[in-house]
Amino acid sequence: MFDIDKKDNTDTTAQLAKIGYWPATASVYLADKKYSKAVALCNENLHGNSSPLSARFIYAKALYHAGQFQSAEQQLNQILSIDSDYIAALKYLADIKFQKDDQFGAVAMYEQILSLDSNCSMLYSSIGKKKAQTKTTTITLKRHKEIVKEPSKKDLRKVLFYSETIGDLYLKQGFPRLAAEVFAHLHEKNKNPRFAEKLSLARENIKEKEQHNVKKTD
Repeated sequence: MFDIDKKDNTDTTAQLAKIGYWPATASVYLADKKYSKAVALCNENLHGNSSPLSARFIYAKALYHAGQFQSAEQQLNQILSIDSDYIAALKYLADIKFQKDDQFGAVAMYEQILSLDSNCSMLYSSIGKKKAQTKTTTITLKRHKEIVKEPSKKDLRKVLFYSETIGDLYLKQGFPRLAAEVFAHLHEKNKNPRFAEKLSLARENIKEKEQHNVKKTD
């Protein structure tokens, strides 16, 4: 998450809580890990879009830390519908996508954050690495959908976000055509020799895959 709980902010929040400002009280509950109390207080006082986004974000964080990811996601999306550049909300929503094993969506959102603030040095995931014996953190896609023709609009593997990270993930997971599409797009926009090398590698993998398929049919 983001290191937004500075000492001066904490002191100010405590003072506001003492005079009955409910978002500050909810924030104090959140800091004390009293998530159910924070959720209840926010749920009681939030009314449509009339409440400040900061209060709704406290609510979303409380829901997230209470493990109510679906409700937290709804609140975060509501925040982003009002302010699409709310970086802290984007960060939590990306973490939720990661928790749901939507690594592509999470990576795309993390990179969206960096596009808004390239110096976002405090951007990191608080989610620990999953144990290998239970579930890997790599992206798993259905291999039987790897076809030569262009993917349809309903094809979940259609490239929606062009970045070097996404291209590397496609290549690692055995989808050289999608990787080639990504690196070709990146190389066209930025004549970086690294993209040219990765595009060449993706095309080599395509040839190897085609040769392997031919041998299997012989």
